[in-house]
Amino acid sequence: MIFPAKPLTTLPVFVKWLWLPLFLLVLVPEQAEAQSKQRVVQLSGFVATGDSLYGVAGAGVYVPGTNRGTYTNEFGYFSLPVLAGDSVLFDALGFKAQYLIIPKNYSSQSYSIIMQMQEEPTELPTVDVFPWPTERDFKEAVANVKLPDKGNAILTKNLDPRRLEELARITPMSGTQNFRFWQEQQVQHQQNRIMAPTVNMMAIPGLLRSLLNGDFKQNGGR
Repeated sequence: MIFPAKPLTTLPVFVKWLWLPLFLLVLVPEQAEAQSKQRVVQLSGFVATGDSLYGVAGAGVYVPGTNRGTYTNEFGYFSLPVLAGDSVLFDALGFKAQYLIIPKNYSSQSYSIIMQMQEEPTELPTVDVFPWPTERDFKEAVANVKLPDKGNAILTKNLDPRRLEELARITPMSGTQNFRFWQEQQVQHQQNRIMAPTVNMMAIPGLLRSLLNGDFKQNGGR
């Protein structure tokens, strides 16, 4: 007796799960064989800024979804092994991303290119340097600041007149202060010379003769 074959939809659940590993075992070798047939191509070239000859340093060159990738050197050159049929992405900060597709039927072992990157300005977010909307709000915030007790004690100690006088006494003068002090001494010395009484040197001999002759004696002493 021949029994009709049951469709897969009527099979038990555990039988369906038995088909899944077998299907994967058949599919994986086929995919691996397909990838092994892809030709390895050595992609190399130069990444430039627009139409100029200035190289873009540090630009990323990689195949998305894989571990194949590299960066351009300081001159913009790179070299990367890829597979025929890969889509290679060129990406750099401040430039638009660019794609390069390696043809699947590419038969050569090397592929050279000059990739011209187009600049893309990056708009930075707005930064509020002054967080208070008005100057009045700023003054109120400063007035409401409460310093810790330790800070007040240190501030009071530093502003003590006796401490300030002691610091002024022991602190050495700078070069500018020394120069000013020397100038003040010179001015004071000049003023002393001007205000000092002057003596007529020519009158000294006559003064001595008068003393010897007794011209300065009082009348009562004669």
